[in-house]
Amino acid sequence: MRLTMRSLQELLFGGTLVAVGLVGIWYFLSKVLAVLLGVIPLVVLFLGALFVMIGVSSMRMKSVEIDRRE
Repeated sequence: MRLTMRSLQELLFGGTLVAVGLVGIWYFLSKVLAVLLGVIPLVVLFLGALFVMIGVSSMRMKSVEIDRRE
C-alpha cells in the first residue's frame, strides 16, 4: 500500500478537524451537554413512535391474514 500526497493531505485534514471538534466540544461542554440532554428525549420519542407504527402495521397484516383464513 503506497501513501500518496493526496491521502496524506486527507489524513492530516481529517485529524485537524477531529482535533478542532474535540477542542470545541471541550470549550463549549456545558452547552453541548444541554443540547444532548434536549435531543436524547426527542430521539427516544421518535424511536418509540416508529416502533408503535411498526407494531400497528404488523397487527394489521396479521388481522388481514386471519380474515382471509376464515
